[in-house]
Amino acid sequence: MSLSSTPLELLVTHSAWANRQLFSALRSVDAFESQPGADLILRALDHIHVVRCVFQAHLQGVSHGFAAPQRAVIPSFQELDLEFELMDRWYVETTASLRPEELERPRDVRFTDGKVVTMTAAAMLLHVVVHTTHHRGNVDAVMFQTGMPRRRDGVPEFLVSRASATRPS
Repeated sequence: MSLSSTPLELLVTHSAWANRQLFSALRSVDAFESQPGADLILRALDHIHVVRCVFQAHLQGVSHGFAAPQRAVIPSFQELDLEFELMDRWYVETTASLRPEELERPRDVRFTDGKVVTMTAAAMLLHVVVHTTHHRGNVDAVMFQTGMPRRRDGVPEFLVSRASATRPS
């Protein structure tokens, strides 16, 4: 990501980075899936993923096929980790590739409850980032309450990590 990136690209790239920070912290928990609060965390992560799939489908102009904002069977932590990594990559690449006129083109979005609203691609991307951030906060609260290790994933930490990664040694 360069300094010439758009604010939307910055937000989407930060969200992907913050998701990696979250999964890294959860991977550091011994026997995570048997820990108190793990079931709530997995449900929140699955919900985030389903919503991102719904909006991915709308951005691609295809049907999403979801009838609920969560799957009936929650995947394992490892499956969710991989799904997030792949979806994050897709959102980062897609956001970087969308032309301004494509970002502003309105399209109908059908939610899992059947409601339809008109949104631009830019609004959909912002919704995905805000929705993901909100529920990452829910996960953080469970991690705090149960004594799991937490992470710092704000924009300042993201920018510092990016600056450190690009500095010559």
